[in-house]
Order: sequence, then structure tokens, then C-alpha cells
Amino acid sequence: MSVRTLPLLFLNLGGEMLYILDQRLRAQNIPGDKARKVLNDIISTMFNRKFMEELFKPQELYSKKALRTVYERLAHASIMKLNQASMDKLYDLMTMAFKYQVLLCPRPKDVLLVTFNHLDTIKGFIQDSPTILQQVDETFRQLTEIYGGLSAGEFQLIRQTLLIFFQDLHIRRECFWKHMQETGHSVAFREWGTIWRTGEGERLTFPYVYPFETFEFCTWAK
Repeated sequence: MSVRTLPLLFLNLGGEMLYILDQRLRAQNIPGDKARKVLNDIISTMFNRKFMEELFKPQELYSKKALRTVYERLAHASIMKLNQASMDKLYDLMTMAFKYQVLLCPRPKDVLLVTFNHLDTIKGFIQDSPTILQQVDETFRQLTEIYGGLSAGEFQLIRQTLLIFFQDLHIRRECFWKHMQETGHSVAFREWGTIWRTGEGERLTFPYVYPFETFEFCTWAK
């Protein structure tokens, strides 16, 4: 088990969470200012400086239960409140997506490049907040500093640790597809953007489909 896996797991799952929330906020026609506040608040909490300092210390992975609790608290860090069914669907999609991406990585080191992609996407969600952008940029710096010099063998161990974490998480994707086909609900298509390898821009495309159901995703704190 690699003691350098936790930051990559946390940041990638967090990136998936933010992407899904952004899509759901758009689908529910949430006013722009309210949606912007939700994403900014969650990103600010996620990239809290003290929390990031602790996260990047060499350590074992959190338990599945503890990690799920962290994301539940993150999802409720703003005025948006999710019911239990919605939180379950959100977490299932997050874990399904990142597990899929890890399995598709051509090389173990590409897990780091997927992480850069997630952070780049997160930066795109931030609006009118230079302070939050600076928080994410600092995490970019830490990732580059800590993981840039790791060997292929160390990345292989990180990838194995991630796959061990995911091996007991069996998400029934066919249920989402069946529901979509029966009800005619919409689908969101995404491809990954530019990633970095040894300082040179290079494109790695991971086609992925998010089936989005038209359930009531959230309520709002007064």
C-alpha cells in the first residue's frame, strides 16, 4: 500500500463531485448566483490550506466510511442540502467515474495526469474569487513538487492501492442505463482536456457518459 495515494484519491473524487453538482445545478435551472456560491463554497472548503497540509502528509488511505463522511460534509459546506438518496447517487457516480478512469490509464503515472485534469476543471468552476483560485494553484504546486519525481514503480504502487480501494465498490451502472432508456432522460457527454507530461502539452481522451436522472437533487438552507 502506498502512503502517497490519499491526495490523489481525494482530489479526483472531489473533482468528480464538483462536475456532477455543476451538471445537476444546471439541469435544475438554479439561478447563476446561487449555483456560483455553492461551487465556490465547496471548493474553498475542499482546498482549505490546513486540510491540504494534512492531506499531503504520507499516510494510509481513510476507511471507505470515513472518506464517504468527508464528501458528505463537503457537499453540505454551502447553502445546498442533499437528501440521503441524492447523496448515495452522487457518491456512486463519483466512485464509478474515477474507478473507470484509473482502469483506463495507459500507464500508472497517468493517474497524476488525470488529477491535473480534475484540478484544471475545478479552476474553471471558480468565479469572482482570486483567493480560491490561489488555493487550487497551491495544490497544483504541491502535486508537482511531491509527485513529479516519483518513479514508475512508485506510481504502479499508487495505482494498485487505488484499485484495491475500489475492488469492493461495485456500482451497478446498468441500472442507470436501464432507467435512462426507459424514461428517456438526458445524458451528458464529456471528454478530458489537455494534460501535462514532462512539461509538454499532450492530449489524453477519456470518453465518459454521465446518465442524469431527473430526481429532485437538493434543497436549500434558509
